[in-house]
Amino acid sequence: MKILVLGGYGFIGSHIVNKLKKQNHTVAVVDCYHQYYTLPNWEYIPILVQRKNNAQADKEYIGQIEHLQFMQNVFEEFKPDRVIHCATYPNAKMVARNLVDATNNMITATGYILDLCVKHKVQKFVFASSSMVYGDFKNNVPDETVDPKPNTLYGSFKRQGELMCKIWHREKGLNYIIMRPSALYGTTDAIVRVISQLTKNCLVNGKMTVQGPNNKLDFSNVHDVAQYFCLATTSEIYNETFNCTRGYGRKIIEAAELIKSRLSHGDIVTVPHDNFYPNRDTLNSDKAKSMFNWAPTVDIETGIPEYIDWFLKQKFYFDNLDINKKFQLDTSL
Repeated sequence: MKILVLGGYGFIGSHIVNKLKKQNHTVAVVDCYHQYYTLPNWEYIPILVQRKNNAQADKEYIGQIEHLQFMQNVFEEFKPDRVIHCATYPNAKMVARNLVDATNNMITATGYILDLCVKHKVQKFVFASSSMVYGDFKNNVPDETVDPKPNTLYGSFKRQGELMCKIWHREKGLNYIIMRPSALYGTTDAIVRVISQLTKNCLVNGKMTVQGPNNKLDFSNVHDVAQYFCLATTSEIYNETFNCTRGYGRKIIEAAELIKSRLSHGDIVTVPHDNFYPNRDTLNSDKAKSMFNWAPTVDIETGIPEYIDWFLKQKFYFDNLDINKKFQLDTSL
């Protein structure tokens, strides 16, 4: 099967490509090496190199999905059977700070790509959405029948992308799958998400600040989420929406305690919840587990130490952050 992965050198995209290649699919990547205005070169470039080496794509196209002619050329040359769209901003505050660019990326470009999928008779379009489409769900466990009520720009843009998938299916016959991950973490993540930020703060400041002692997230390891995307892409399941999470909310302070335990270092401080973000907890992922006949395998007790061990092997963090060298792992062994 020929599969085109948009954002294939991103965090989740590179893991998806790696798994698809192991299944002997022919995989092409579209990526623009976008740093989203926050990552310094000293961090971004070595992580990008690792992601590319991990992905092992058959072909790469370097350019922006917002450029219609570029994307037309990609589709005409590669002729994909299926398309996975992961080319997007990685978190909500980046969208809020870069509204015009985010609109072009998350709305306008998605429309271009959907049209190209129709034109080139793509069998299935897999859209990376987010648990943020639900808005607040601290006091319930939403499944896919719950009406999304996003309360951030990021969540509303993701919801708009979902609706566009359904409109293109209804009006133009394009098959789709919508995937809703939550609280991603894992190896090759840059310092832009909860677990990576807590780890950095513990090492640099000796302190982790956690919003609310009882706040929870449905932490989902990138290896598990990538496997869900592969199953969704290669299966003969069409026109469905899935919560692709572990399905078990954990207190953020529990994650911080695991980091502290692994490093034997750091204090934990709690502060009130930042109302910029929705109040979240557990997502019901029974539908995905049932229809794909598979369930996530990595809990935070395993996944967080794995991520920390990866982080401590990255020399560029020790060269550029004020981290005590005693934490650096010996990578020569």
